[in-house]
Amino acid sequence: MDPNIIIVGGGCAGMQLIYQLLQLPVEQTGTILLLERAAEPAKKSWCFWSKEPTLYEGLVSKKWSKISFASTHKQLTESIHPYQYNYINSDDFFQFHEQVLRDSNRVKRVKAEVKELISENTHVRVLTDQGEFNANLVYDSRIEFDRLPESANVLWQHFKGFFIETKEAIFDTETAMLMDFSIDQGDAVHFMYVLPFSSTQALVEFTVFSKLSAYQDAEYERYLKAYIDQKFNTSYKILRVESGRIPMTDFNFGSADDQRIRLIGSAAGAIKPTTGYAFNRIRKDTRDLVKCLDNPTLGPRTVFRKKRFRLYDKLLLMIIRDEPHQIRRVMEQLFYNNPFRRILDFLDEESSFRQEIAIFSQLPIRLFLKQVLKHVFAR
Repeated sequence: MDPNIIIVGGGCAGMQLIYQLLQLPVEQTGTILLLERAAEPAKKSWCFWSKEPTLYEGLVSKKWSKISFASTHKQLTESIHPYQYNYINSDDFFQFHEQVLRDSNRVKRVKAEVKELISENTHVRVLTDQGEFNANLVYDSRIEFDRLPESANVLWQHFKGFFIETKEAIFDTETAMLMDFSIDQGDAVHFMYVLPFSSTQALVEFTVFSKLSAYQDAEYERYLKAYIDQKFNTSYKILRVESGRIPMTDFNFGSADDQRIRLIGSAAGAIKPTTGYAFNRIRKDTRDLVKCLDNPTLGPRTVFRKKRFRLYDKLLLMIIRDEPHQIRRVMEQLFYNNPFRRILDFLDEESSFRQEIAIFSQLPIRLFLKQVLKHVFAR
């Protein structure tokens, strides 16, 4: 089988791209081949904020109209209208796309491990453990973060969360706790993340930014149990557990794009380096890729290619790496001195330069200038 398009990887980015492609007429896409490993995708929670419904509105199982930020000094809660904070369970996401694949006669699926991609003048040769395939265009989601060049600054966001149920109705169902920095920081960046699904059920997650890619399970659980006991002071049962790790890097993934081999998802830099959010960035990027499908050149990929935001992310990653004890102060000044909607615009890379100047004027500027100098002299 030699399809028009090959997609390597059936994860978040691969499935979103297929769904976007299937919105086009068959004459525009031709046949599509999905190559994926045999392993089942890991269970995840995906969250994002948006001002309007998206293609995946039917998969959003919970929305919050307000978010909170807390630290040792105080807790702030604000409405984020016109934004809403959305939650999608990965089980629902993959079940939906499994049905999309079953309903389509355009997409074929092969369990195979891709060994090599060879870009020719007129097509791409895809070498796998199940044979060779050829296509006009390949979208590749594979990435090995442990093999990035030494010049790349790679840190990790790692986490473990308890989905809990309490006997008493204690949760505010309209408010998501985005960051609670009131916990001990240790030698890294630590905060709690709380998503209430009902007045008695919530996800409570301990999140870490650090050079280490993971802690021992006992360390996560120590923080989680202490926080739940102190913050909520109620009996509870654990319904299920989620854990994972997300790379945080300033590596410029866009430099690896090819006219016939286009990177998608994490491999394209879809993970926001300083927050770990990726779902909505992938949705926007796959939308742009589909728009330029017939373009013989790469076409615009503007979602995560804005140079000034890459610099902002680089500077914050350098602070996390070199002075993690300063991050709580940075976040306090960010959230205490700016409307939450402005912060969301900024994190979405949709703020104006004037807004960004206003944001940085409220932050510990000497701390960032020190990193600017390090960045300049390291080049």
